[in-house]
Amino acid sequence: MATLTYCPRCATSLTTKPDGGRDRIACPDSGCGFIHYGDFSIGCAGVVMRENRALLVQRGWQPFAGSWQIPGGYVEHDEPLTEAVEREVLEESGIRAEVRDVIAFRHSLGGSIGGPSTNLYVVFRLDPIEGEPAFDGDEITGAGFYTLDEMAQMEAVQGLSRWAIEKALASSPGAGLLPESTGPGAGRPGWQLFGL
Repeated sequence: MATLTYCPRCATSLTTKPDGGRDRIACPDSGCGFIHYGDFSIGCAGVVMRENRALLVQRGWQPFAGSWQIPGGYVEHDEPLTEAVEREVLEESGIRAEVRDVIAFRHSLGGSIGGPSTNLYVVFRLDPIEGEPAFDGDEITGAGFYTLDEMAQMEAVQGLSRWAIEKALASSPGAGLLPESTGPGAGRPGWQLFGL
């Protein structure tokens, strides 16, 4: 990834300054105050179960074209997590589903999974509402509901997806972190709270 040269707020040439115990790329203009804390992304995925079968989609694009995984993708910078995972499940599989709870998350450091940014990947359990598996034939080349035994016979089911499905099957729906409507900051624009 290219190093920042100019401040994204005021276009001043960037330097470094100590902040939080390390040198960080920063704007020297005291009126600006920009400090670059790194590149981050948030991903989300959904385990959707129907009669002890988990929804999987087959990737059509690299990386990992041809592999099977639970549906998911990136959260937009202005999108609540729950809306992002419901959108991704619908876009990739044709299944409209609603968030039940958070069952797992993965944190990967920048560059460790092929991308330049540090990534937090939140795995939700969703309840299916309507629809049948469908796919676009481009980004996604297959979609369906499968048992663990069927997955064992399939080629290239991603380990993280199978792990997440096993976590969902081993816990009661609603046993994970639940979206909360009360508590500190609940109802505040741009905030979502999750708790046990």
